[in-house]
Amino acid sequence: MEPKSFFQIGTRQIFSLNATYSFPSFQAILNMDNTVVDLETLQSLYDNRAQQDEMEKIEKHIKSSKDKDDAKPLDKPEQFLFQLSQIPNFSGRVFCILFQSTFDECISSILRKVEILQRVCTTLQRGQCVMQVLGLVLAFGNFMNGGNRSRGQADGFTLDILPKLKDVKSSDNSQSLLSFIVAYYLRHFDEDAGRETCVYPLPEPQDLFQASQMKFEDFQRDLRKLRKDLKACSAETEKVCQVSSEEHLQPFKEKMEGFLSQAKTDLEAQETQLENTHKM
Repeated sequence: MEPKSFFQIGTRQIFSLNATYSFPSFQAILNMDNTVVDLETLQSLYDNRAQQDEMEKIEKHIKSSKDKDDAKPLDKPEQFLFQLSQIPNFSGRVFCILFQSTFDECISSILRKVEILQRVCTTLQRGQCVMQVLGLVLAFGNFMNGGNRSRGQADGFTLDILPKLKDVKSSDNSQSLLSFIVAYYLRHFDEDAGRETCVYPLPEPQDLFQASQMKFEDFQRDLRKLRKDLKACSAETEKVCQVSSEEHLQPFKEKMEGFLSQAKTDLEAQETQLENTHKM
């Protein structure tokens, strides 16, 4: 066996991990203590774990070298991988721990985006200031089209009109219709215009831009993936608990069962919130 050649894993990377982590760190994995082994390190350990065929070669070498005086010892990278494999159910445990972190980040990200979308939709649909601004657009549009029977008495307008307001100029080309509407609104509707208490009458531009980039299909896809991954994590948790000894069962079982229960609740709540937002 050639310890430095039969792995696809970089020797330097494994060697650096080997130099940093020992039994106390491995015990921290069993205890789910991220203060000793952080999530980034756990991800590296998980990505660099030995595959089944690699472990078979290591174990075969150990077995064939037993009781031989001239046996060639495992090199440090392989020693490290062998030690890693001695952590009970290492792969399943770390998979669940990493998913827990990923789930929390993903569900929080979706929640923030949906809240922005809800806030923008609510403001656009019910905000008095928005209604006043849109009313001015309609009123001035009808006034300018007063000589046109079909267009001068409109009850509404399509939203694609709004970006064109800046292109409609006064007769002397000194002012656009957009700037005129803004000035009119400030003079006649906004009592706090020019003061520190003045409030922007429309959704925040950053929120509006972010909301314009969102698609319900993307949210639905992300939630479906989370549900699928949550199911896989639940199955992996059950598997680890079934094969773990009493000594190594806790705190993994208690923590993961608590997480899975809360994650299911959070996911269902987010799906409901997204559905309600879609109906707005």
